[in-house]
Amino acid sequence: MSLELITALYFIVLFALLFMGLPVAFGLGGTAVMFAMMVEPRALLSVPSAFYSTPWNSILVTVPLFLFMGGLIRFSGIAEAAYDAVYKLIGHINGGLAMGTVQVCTIFAAVTGITPPATTTMGQIAYPSMMKYGYDRSIAIGSIAAGGALGALIPPSVPFIFYGLLAKVSIGDLFMAGIIPGLMLATFYVIYIGVRCRIQPHLGPGLPEEMKFTPREKVRAVISIWPFAVLIAIVLGVIWGGIATPAEAAAFGAAGAFLINAIYGRLSWYVLRESLVSTLKLTGMGLWILIGATVYLNVFNSMGSQDLLTELVLAMPGGSTGIMLMMMLIILVLGMVMDDWAIIMLCTPLFIPIIDGLGIDKLWFGALFIVNIQIAYLTPPFGFVLFWIKGVLPRDVSMGDVYKSVGPFVLLQFLGLTLIFLFPQIATWLPMALK
Repeated sequence: MSLELITALYFIVLFALLFMGLPVAFGLGGTAVMFAMMVEPRALLSVPSAFYSTPWNSILVTVPLFLFMGGLIRFSGIAEAAYDAVYKLIGHINGGLAMGTVQVCTIFAAVTGITPPATTTMGQIAYPSMMKYGYDRSIAIGSIAAGGALGALIPPSVPFIFYGLLAKVSIGDLFMAGIIPGLMLATFYVIYIGVRCRIQPHLGPGLPEEMKFTPREKVRAVISIWPFAVLIAIVLGVIWGGIATPAEAAAFGAAGAFLINAIYGRLSWYVLRESLVSTLKLTGMGLWILIGATVYLNVFNSMGSQDLLTELVLAMPGGSTGIMLMMMLIILVLGMVMDDWAIIMLCTPLFIPIIDGLGIDKLWFGALFIVNIQIAYLTPPFGFVLFWIKGVLPRDVSMGDVYKSVGPFVLLQFLGLTLIFLFPQIATWLPMALK
């Protein structure tokens, strides 16, 4: 059997197992072990080493710490406080509550590092509020879904941590590379909502005239979120300034989140237990996927398939632009059926040798990678954010309603991806400026 056929079957078997519902980690590991036994038995020696060496990488310490920080912040009341602030500040503007929802999701993204918390929390807080004041369902759902997806891009982004580990790129630089693209996308969403609701006021009417708030009430609402703003600034600031490593900053962030909950009287055994359990589950899932991906890729390399794949891709017509577009398309398609962490752990080791061969900046590619994953999060039929938000919305909201709501925001994400592709400085300028 030729190496080309073996390589093709290696991918086909994996995706067949995943479509059958096998967990990603077991699909990766099982496929690798099966092919190693048939083609390259010596590659089985990589299995124990993957279990022993992979979880002990020092970079991975940041993952549970940032997840624990996000778990604590989720119970701290930041979502309620931030939404109350935008409700009082811009609720009277057409589309103000939806624009505020995107802004709150942006803040939430900066303290959680993942997508689900902002999506599910704002689905429970913002959606009923917008429905109460006569908002169109598509604007309400779309703003929550698009804003929630920012958690994958705005630092401290856990997807960036995994990409940096596998691509051997500075985590601090990747965090900085995600700031401008993340804020750019959030700005696009806010502008779109504002313009559309200005043209079609019935989609997002402002609050009634009788619901006016005094300047003191508005100031008090803004001040209520200052501890979270300070925490974000310090955690990212110490990384920017080279004062602390990402792992040290994550430890500080987790301690700060613990302290904020204690000061605000939100700390309880329930909160602590739930935060620890969610951290344990997500970290465990990530490590299992990473171990499975490591075994899968070790066997892939042992069979000589990585060299074959690199040679085939580099020989494709269209040059580096064509190859980059092909990789972006692969990531987008995978994002419809796989978790973001699994995509990163599978594709990064496959793509990085090709990226190195083309001489492409891995920092820029990383930003494109994560923005693309954001698009996949919102892309039917299997965009994960679509199902997370459906799970917290009222039963009268159909999956079709959710699909319809995200269309304009997906187009804005494609616009953002295109701009970063055409102007790499959007992602690379800030990391370079801070060096």
